[in-house]
Amino acid sequence: MNSGFNSAELMPIVSVSSVMRSLETLLRHLVLSSVPVLFVGEKGTGRAYFARYLHRSGNKADKPFVRLISKDLTTERFEQALAVNPGMVFIDEVADASLEIQQMLLEIVSSETSENSCRICCSTSENLEEKAAHSKFSSELYYRLAVLPVHVPALRERADDIPQLAQIFLSVYSKRYNKRFSCFSDEALNSLINAYWPQNLLEFESCIERACAIAAPPVIEKEDLRLNILGVSGIFTSTDKSLKTAVDQFKKQYITQILAEVRWNQTEAAKVLNIQRTYLSRLIKELNIK
Repeated sequence: MNSGFNSAELMPIVSVSSVMRSLETLLRHLVLSSVPVLFVGEKGTGRAYFARYLHRSGNKADKPFVRLISKDLTTERFEQALAVNPGMVFIDEVADASLEIQQMLLEIVSSETSENSCRICCSTSENLEEKAAHSKFSSELYYRLAVLPVHVPALRERADDIPQLAQIFLSVYSKRYNKRFSCFSDEALNSLINAYWPQNLLEFESCIERACAIAAPPVIEKEDLRLNILGVSGIFTSTDKSLKTAVDQFKKQYITQILAEVRWNQTEAAKVLNIQRTYLSRLIKELNIK
């Protein structure tokens, strides 16, 4: 699978958070029908995973699941995909589909024999309604696809799921790298929960794989995640939006990054930051840098 669940394609839906419990309930209802489904959400959130979930849970699970990328999709390639008699065709980022592909999709989803043909599912990270309103996407196709739009939440919207997701990926990559990791330290887990994750599950999984590759068992520590270096450590995610809080968050992230680069040698870090070592020590204490 290609949207954040590369090594756990058949894993169950993790739904500790209320937003994911709602999504899981909706998907269970959608399994019972054959209507087209539009998955709306940021890239890397696992939209293809949820399309596969619908496919393997439905009555056409014995037929192929075909995933097509809209940007480079030709009419010939689309026809070839339909020729294999798939149970589901998943069109990734349908906003990028050509007018010819949009017309072909419209004919399929408008067909009175759609119950006997493949199911169409699409994904988008864009505002299709706005594109349709400005004649940049077929309005007729949009309304056919958006009968039941499914919002796939960003990882930061489902923070309650992160501990379980982290443990699943830890198990996957412990086996891949032949290491016996048992868990994350509290600091590491809190860092994962509070990070912003602009690329969502795709980035989250990659982070944990990297940690498993470089860390020593049995526990993944905060430093093993390298979140500051990766630039996903969650700056400006506080509910307090005051300028002082934003400045303090930036200071904390930047100083932590410099400290990591010099292996937490405060004297060397002070030189890089061009400040006195005593002032750096005070900042470390004030900002609770660990």
